[in-house]
Amino acid sequence: MVPVLCVVCGARPVMGDGGRCYACAEAASHWPRDFRSPKVAAVVAVVLLVLSGLLAAGVLVADVLGVRAVGLVLADADDVEGYDLLDSLAALETATNGASLFLLLVTAVSFVVWFRRIRANADLFVPNGHRLGSGWAIGAWFTPLVGLWFPWQLVVDCWLASGPVDPEGRRRTVSHWLVSAWWTTWTGSLLAPRIARALVRTGPGVDEEDLRLEAVRTALQVEVVGNALRVAAAVLAVLVVWRLTEMQIARAAVARRPGARPVPPQEPFGTRPVSAAVS
Repeated sequence: MVPVLCVVCGARPVMGDGGRCYACAEAASHWPRDFRSPKVAAVVAVVLLVLSGLLAAGVLVADVLGVRAVGLVLADADDVEGYDLLDSLAALETATNGASLFLLLVTAVSFVVWFRRIRANADLFVPNGHRLGSGWAIGAWFTPLVGLWFPWQLVVDCWLASGPVDPEGRRRTVSHWLVSAWWTTWTGSLLAPRIARALVRTGPGVDEEDLRLEAVRTALQVEVVGNALRVAAAVLAVLVVWRLTEMQIARAAVARRPGARPVPPQEPFGTRPVSAAVS
């Protein structure tokens, strides 16, 4: 017996009287038509995330050298090498600040553009499966305080909504540990610079030179941790972007599989005329 296929995706067997499979029953009407691939946006975001990760790795190396330079000066106040290294690092930071800020802004914009498409597709898959409205797909990233956990909730909801389904269309439970690991490292990398600045501001006075340098060294050590978290966050973000993009494309590809032939829509049970039912 040839199974009757879903009238929406044309790929999975009908479950129930509505002519739809389980996945399409909870999805928006005509979701295969409205789905838009996030692949191009994902490629752009991944390239910029890789560049940001490389920049963070470079800054990490510079911070490690800065810790060493301060250590040389603390060991010997007349150490020329330590002062020269500090001057070189300060000049490098000044020269790259503008490029770093530009790359950060461009990467943020590309990521939000990609995520806006991801959220729109996830709304098609499971319209009622999100804790926050679609407007937060952009606003959550730039709103103080709630920006520390709203974006995580948004990505997790999209991750769950975009997960694979079984042959009958039931959504499978997927772990979102990758999203949580990425968000943890990213928020940690945001807090580290603030801690480092606080250490420098609350350090001893200028007259106590050695103690002031100790505070600077401690702040640089915190920066090392922060930039290490930035590198990890960039790597994990690439994995999140690519995995979530692939999940959505795979989910939509089922509805476009060659040879899938949906049957005509069926009338709900009980709506057929009596004469038609008798005949």
